Amino acid sequence: MGNVVWLRPPDEEGPAPGRPCLVHSEDEWWEGTVVWEEARRQDGLWWGTATYRKRGEQVTEVHSQHDLRAR
Repeated sequence: MGNVVWLRPPDEEGPAPGRPCLVHSEDEWWEGTVVWEEARRQDGLWWGTATYRKRGEQVTEVHSQHDLRAR
């Protein structure tokens, strides 16, 4: 994945519920969607609930903007 593009959080282009994304988990990227939280957390990062398929199972986890990329 040589040309990884950051997924833009809500303050940069407006929230998009269920926005397509790639989710970083266990050193691999998985196709999924993200729903951003309404505001940044105290750590200054955007967090969102990502839903994706990993090894045939649907997984829902909360990830920071660092683990989510544009698809």
